[in-house]
Amino acid sequence: MSKKINIIKKIGVCSAVALSTMVGCSEDFLVDTNNRDLTSEVVFGSDDTALAAVTGVYDGFQNDSQSDPGLPNEYNVKGIHRWANSTGLDFLNNENPATSSYLNFNQDPSTSDVSTKIWANNYRQIGRANIALENLRVAVENESISTDLGNRLIGEVLTLRCISYQYLAEVYGDVPLMLTSEDDPFKAKDPQDLIFQQIVTDATEAIEKLPWTYDADKGRVSKATAYTVLGNAQMWLGQYGDAVTAFEALEDSPVLDLEENFLDIHAVDNPNGKESIFEIQWAANGDLAWSRNDEVNILQLFAMPTDITGGGGFTGIPTKELYDAYEPGDTRRAATVIAPGEEHTDPLINIIDYDGIDINTVGTVDAPWTGGSPDTRSGYWAIKSWRDPKIKGWGSPVLFGGQGHIWLRYGGALLSLAEAALKDGQMAKAQAAFDRVRNRAWAGTAPVKTVTMDDILQEYRLELAGEFSLWGVIRRSGEAIKFVKDNYDLDMPPGRDVYPIPSSALSANPNLIQSSAYLNP
Repeated sequence: MSKKINIIKKIGVCSAVALSTMVGCSEDFLVDTNNRDLTSEVVFGSDDTALAAVTGVYDGFQNDSQSDPGLPNEYNVKGIHRWANSTGLDFLNNENPATSSYLNFNQDPSTSDVSTKIWANNYRQIGRANIALENLRVAVENESISTDLGNRLIGEVLTLRCISYQYLAEVYGDVPLMLTSEDDPFKAKDPQDLIFQQIVTDATEAIEKLPWTYDADKGRVSKATAYTVLGNAQMWLGQYGDAVTAFEALEDSPVLDLEENFLDIHAVDNPNGKESIFEIQWAANGDLAWSRNDEVNILQLFAMPTDITGGGGFTGIPTKELYDAYEPGDTRRAATVIAPGEEHTDPLINIIDYDGIDINTVGTVDAPWTGGSPDTRSGYWAIKSWRDPKIKGWGSPVLFGGQGHIWLRYGGALLSLAEAALKDGQMAKAQAAFDRVRNRAWAGTAPVKTVTMDDILQEYRLELAGEFSLWGVIRRSGEAIKFVKDNYDLDMPPGRDVYPIPSSALSANPNLIQSSAYLNP
């Protein structure tokens, strides 16, 4: 079996959105090649096949560009990325501000990329995880697979299920909790707190089973991943002292640390770097050929200036307000947002090298690059997802890249430690974690600032902008409405910090009830 978990397309365990049954396995990764007669005993009957099956659980986070039948594609780009960034109102995503569904806090349950994609993909992921867990526990008990590997795989799958439930609860609030393949697919919603209580249970078990690091397979979840989702869940439950303990445990990792240079975090040649806690893996660069590998990253092509690519430019469009929010001397701005007339800060990217471009800046101050759409594009562009010089535009041979999507990283975890410690009254710990993040941002020593909750929210915004976890921590703070008012002078209606359950899920399950804030829009 390949050691690169990011290139595995066909999986050992499959399930439908409704958490259906196992339907088949790829002969590429199984010892028994008669896949018509496969059973769970065969799939989980050896170390190699069990490992392949768990790789199939990871695959649920990737969601190829062609999409599984009945599931929306471009999950990471149009689902998770838009939820994390557009909800925070620092990314316009090619919407006219006058009618923007984000600025108006009015997401459509039938058409919203966030609503329709996150629900389906995460329940698919949970279905795979539940089947894998049931069979892995039996396989370990029966000694069908080695005990050490089996326990590690159980820890991996528990953590992956935690991550799926974390996103579901952060996006929708109350959601059905499904823990076995036998659960009623027409189950009603469970309270949000119950979801996070289950995450605490699962992450606690996973921590005991997972290693801190891997010799190969760097994209697999680790003990640090489990500690991070544990601390996050404890914060949602108001267990701030326990969360401090969980986040402090990350210091025991032999590999985890802040990158010295903020720009290096998302460098294309720094996959699974020392700051990465959970990173979605992708295959190498590719084109649109029929024979291509679909486990590829399309975010950069969607986010680059349309003046270069000839299309796209509707996912990573930051606002001038985000650019202006960074203090003088904060190196994160140059690694996050590029303004009209500025050069790209990655030494691998020279704008003038792109076909048809005769300047080395993203337009000019007098003529910003908006792709002919000044009403929907700001002229400011995102840096974190524009790092691969091989991707040049829709007419070029290379359209997709292998740059990872970092969903959880140490800089964010340190800010969560600061928040948990502040709320638990541990002021010295809160200040130390807060200062550590800011000092790195200033490449040395940041201006002195006594930590407050407002400061932490602002640091989340500046540290995690353009990534995949920002809105979750803003909403978790309990101050989402205040944050939106303070930073954007907009009034978020109560309950609109969550998204509506997709219409497709409501139609399929008569026991689901739409989120209360969307019942009477």
